[in-house]
Amino acid sequence: MNNIILVGFMAVGKTTIGKSLKKKISYSLFDIDKLIEKEKKMTISEIFKQKGEEYFRNIEKDVALRLLNRNNNIISTGGGLFLNEEIRNIALKNNFVVFLDLDINEIYKRVNRNDFRPLAKGKTLLELKELYKMRLPFYLKSNIRIIADNKSPKQIAEEIEENYYKWLNKEI
Repeated sequence: MNNIILVGFMAVGKTTIGKSLKKKISYSLFDIDKLIEKEKKMTISEIFKQKGEEYFRNIEKDVALRLLNRNNNIISTGGGLFLNEEIRNIALKNNFVVFLDLDINEIYKRVNRNDFRPLAKGKTLLELKELYKMRLPFYLKSNIRIIADNKSPKQIAEEIEENYYKWLNKEI
């Protein structure tokens, strides 16, 4: 399918980096969380609060499956999507999956700037570290890991683009 799928923990910059990448590669950009909010006419936080995490995960899976059947797109995922084995297997089959990683202390600063992330709300740094540590083995199954610390979205997009073409040419 040749999609570029951006995975990683909440607040690592998947959406922002996706926008920078879109400028470099003329692919459509889809942000799964934004699509869910548009379809359900509710924020992710409202969905979690009113319907629960399981309801959200089911919708997230459905949206992801629709996108994974398309070609030549950049797909920005939510932080928990890649934990789903079915989605992970489909994503890794014919797509370039990029794990965007960032220092947990920076993530903690970012998630405390707003209430957009229901799974981070009210969490201590230690609790966030535990959630990150639980998710890390799933993220590491990606085709490539890019450390985002001290890099601009443009620099990261360039790194993704370079590695994407290597992947397309079966160099990695």
